[in-house]
Amino acid sequence: MKSLRYFFLIHCLLLAGLSGVCEAKIYLDFSDPGFEKLSVAIQVFKNLRPERGGAEIGREMHETVSSDLGFSGLFQLLDPVSFIEDPLLSQTDPAKILFQDWRVVGADALIKGAWALNGDQLQAEFYLYDVYQQKQILGKRYYGGMGDVRKMAHKFANEVIREITGEAGVFDSRIVYLSVTPAVRQIHVMDYDGHNDRVVYEEEGIVMSPKWAPDGEKIVFTSYRDDNPDLYQITLRTGSVLKISGESGINTGGAYSPGGGRLAYVMSKDGNPEIYILDKYGKKPRRVTNNWATDVSPAWSSDGEKIAFMSDRAGNPHIYVMERDGDSPYRLTFQGSYNATPAWSPRGDRIALATMNSGHFQIATIKPDKSEFRIVTGNAGDNETPAWSPDGHFLCFSSTMNGKADIYIMNANGTNLRRITSKGARNLAPHWSPRLVFD
Repeated sequence: MKSLRYFFLIHCLLLAGLSGVCEAKIYLDFSDPGFEKLSVAIQVFKNLRPERGGAEIGREMHETVSSDLGFSGLFQLLDPVSFIEDPLLSQTDPAKILFQDWRVVGADALIKGAWALNGDQLQAEFYLYDVYQQKQILGKRYYGGMGDVRKMAHKFANEVIREITGEAGVFDSRIVYLSVTPAVRQIHVMDYDGHNDRVVYEEEGIVMSPKWAPDGEKIVFTSYRDDNPDLYQITLRTGSVLKISGESGINTGGAYSPGGGRLAYVMSKDGNPEIYILDKYGKKPRRVTNNWATDVSPAWSSDGEKIAFMSDRAGNPHIYVMERDGDSPYRLTFQGSYNATPAWSPRGDRIALATMNSGHFQIATIKPDKSEFRIVTGNAGDNETPAWSPDGHFLCFSSTMNGKADIYIMNANGTNLRRITSKGARNLAPHWSPRLVFD
């Protein structure tokens, strides 16, 4: 395994060549096929004012940071049972840390934290150290209320990922999904890991396909509230609901382009379902598909120049790609008899979809040039409606692998699977928010 010392050395040599000054910095390539996890020790976080109680705060902080970094796939978390240092005597000054004790237990990196309650106000400090260089790499201080424990931990975990990879983590992002019972349909928003789940919209009629707007403050969805499948948008801050499209026939599949300048969606007002685009300042949507087939499920490329969509123009449903104005369409998928619900990675390099395999839907990914088709789930049941995390490293989707439809997240290569909903309803159609969301 390449130690942190190796990465420090490379970075220091580069900086020394430019300025003569060596500034330590870790940088790992998450997608490198030869990548090996870093061993990290996360010490129990220290309560600086134990007389005020609140031991559960420290536990929740520690569990959240540990869960975030473990899920990232970058780290091998060391068992705290092996740690030599007494957490009650923990020091955060690098000059006072016995780094040799952390080397003995196999740590490449070390995370420490401290927190204090002052009335109902909470202050937390977190630190990341390189064990071999015996240096502090990162230090962050956060202020908030009692309800901000997980938020603080998520933000620090994001900064650790930024320090390690050069790109911030996604641990403060959220997932919207549809919860269905015989009595009601609800749109829920939750943290990426399933915590802080709340209902933002509900009705007794049919609701479908909730998706985030790029600003993270709005969600577009289809509802039958006016006895027709119309397209709506809810603003989370106010709860206000706006009808975007209410033409006769279906109005569904709303998907905002990156930046939010255009909205692609499906209407059948002229007969069969076709894809339309409404520009931000336009008053009339433009039709960008025009044939006898059913064209649905538009998904924008990361640069907003292309759209992937599902069509049965070749007989069976498959995924196609076209320019945003409808020009130059080409068939993307040739594997399987039924491919649906494309989702384009924010990195632009792959498109996720649901593909029929041995009688069940599985999640697959493929490059936009038609190469490297990969099935990344192999579970019982049906796995459907994939959506990418804002960094393109993870996927969420709905699956019946345990009998009932629930929302799962995993690394984009299919590893590190985690179920994040478990209540009695059928939980469907997840969509991952951008990094910056309304709070």
